[in-house]
Amino acid sequence: MGLGLADVLRMEALAKQAKAPEAKAKSVIFLWLQGGVSHHDTFDPKPNAPSDIRGPYDPIRTNTGEYISELLPEIAQIMDKLAVIRSVTHDEGAHERGSMYMVEGRKPTPGAGGSKPSGHPHMGCIISNELGMQGGMPPYVKIPGNDFTSRFTGTGFLPSTSQSFTQQQAGTLNASTIGTNGRFLDRNQLRLALDSGYTLQNPQWDTFSEQALDILTTGKAAAAFDINQEPEKVREAYGANGKNQMGDLCLRARRLVEAGARFVTIGRNSWDHHSKIFERLDERVPRNDKAIAALIKDLDERGMLEDTLVVYSTEFGRTPKINKDAGRDHWSKVFSVAFAGAGIKTGQIIGSSDKQGGYPTSDPVSPEELTATMLHLVGIHPQTRFMLEGVRPISYVDEAKPFAKLLS
Repeated sequence: MGLGLADVLRMEALAKQAKAPEAKAKSVIFLWLQGGVSHHDTFDPKPNAPSDIRGPYDPIRTNTGEYISELLPEIAQIMDKLAVIRSVTHDEGAHERGSMYMVEGRKPTPGAGGSKPSGHPHMGCIISNELGMQGGMPPYVKIPGNDFTSRFTGTGFLPSTSQSFTQQQAGTLNASTIGTNGRFLDRNQLRLALDSGYTLQNPQWDTFSEQALDILTTGKAAAAFDINQEPEKVREAYGANGKNQMGDLCLRARRLVEAGARFVTIGRNSWDHHSKIFERLDERVPRNDKAIAALIKDLDERGMLEDTLVVYSTEFGRTPKINKDAGRDHWSKVFSVAFAGAGIKTGQIIGSSDKQGGYPTSDPVSPEELTATMLHLVGIHPQTRFMLEGVRPISYVDEAKPFAKLLS
């Protein structure tokens, strides 16, 4: 009864402000490269810098006339389908806090880091909570599932029902794991009969039960994890032959979103190259190049790219100067990310870094803006308020708007 007119008007304004945008993406594939990918040696080469900055790689021309590292020849041929941002910036130089910032879209709370979570949800959990399940698929899936960010990011203030489903759980996705399908259905009928005897029902529990039953009985989700169902030609295009983990992951991600998963994170660790960085990049980047280019071309050929958002991201970049151990150290002041697919204005390089790749010189972009953009494209207003029990409402992203230059 103490609600004043000003409070009512304020809430009405917030409700209008948080009106859901039209969804352009049905699904998101989030290519998360944990450890801090060197922007100098991938999307932002500096060929005119001194040798202790530019590194050993020459730039190559893309099909849009821009230049990227020679380690990315496959991506160079499909740059018309990508938008690369060379000016992402923040001030969190530790892996845990930098990762939280990039996957949650909120600056980590004081004290967060190490194994201590921030209390904010991963964007996959936000999408899971807001959009729910479609087509008998878990809404948020992590593959392989044990990525570094699992130690300190998760549902945050959202309910546990928004948590990710991991690849390790894939064996539980078929009713045959608990007996024959007929036996499983008989058990479910018995459960329904027992439930009908209770006078008090929990609609939320009933909903979850129905969703779980749908996932188990269709077998669709279990099949989506099995890349061996793909023709050999398709697997070869990705490099999905057991020797290229990124190829396996990208192909599995395509199968999962094709089946109905809303958000799929591909967790690939070990980009933290403080020593012998070029030996590792020589081996690793070409595998990524093949897999990511194949994913985007495959989605395009299947007519899926127009409603699937693909995001290439990492927690920060690497130092401009090569250190005494032939490595590059953590550097969050400027680095590169890339987008493709639904709602993205592709074929462009956005922003720039200085001559040494140390700081943004145009269009600095924050983690908040990146997260706001992704939520906007799946039809969730970034400032959507979630009511915490006993606490005032909290928005998914504070203030930041979708990055307009990125949107088609």
